[in-house]
Amino acid sequence: MSEATIDAQPETAAQTGLPRDQQAMALVNSYVPWAAASGLIPVPTADVVALVALQIRMLSKLGSMYDVPFMENSVKSSVSALIGTVVASGAGASIGSLIKAVPVVGTYIGFVATPGTFAAVTYAVGRVFVTHFESGGTFLDFDPQKTREYFKAEFEKAKASH
Repeated sequence: MSEATIDAQPETAAQTGLPRDQQAMALVNSYVPWAAASGLIPVPTADVVALVALQIRMLSKLGSMYDVPFMENSVKSSVSALIGTVVASGAGASIGSLIKAVPVVGTYIGFVATPGTFAAVTYAVGRVFVTHFESGGTFLDFDPQKTREYFKAEFEKAKASH
């Protein structure tokens, strides 16, 4: 997957003169199908590694849109904390990934359940950061604990629509 392919939709949105928050959500939405596709990786945990890499790239691009300096370590810990919120609720991305380790049935269940979960998690992560950046926040002052309920709500909405 090339950088140009992933980021093609947001560049088009930017050219249309959309407000920055709409451009940002266009960028987030361009990463959702790639996140779903990463859920199809048959190797347990390799799919989660691909998901996190996509989300880090997405957040780097969002940071650029908002002139927020990218802080990779801060982003990794924030993404992990947000994903941990979903895992703690029992609908987590890593659960779908790990079920793929069960021969035959696990692979099938993982292929069916994981892409939708990965898409919803990616949308929710993006939505939370767009809201944070719109309010003037940065990667350094992002507090996953304070956004936990908002993240869960966005995840549930995205899960219902993906």
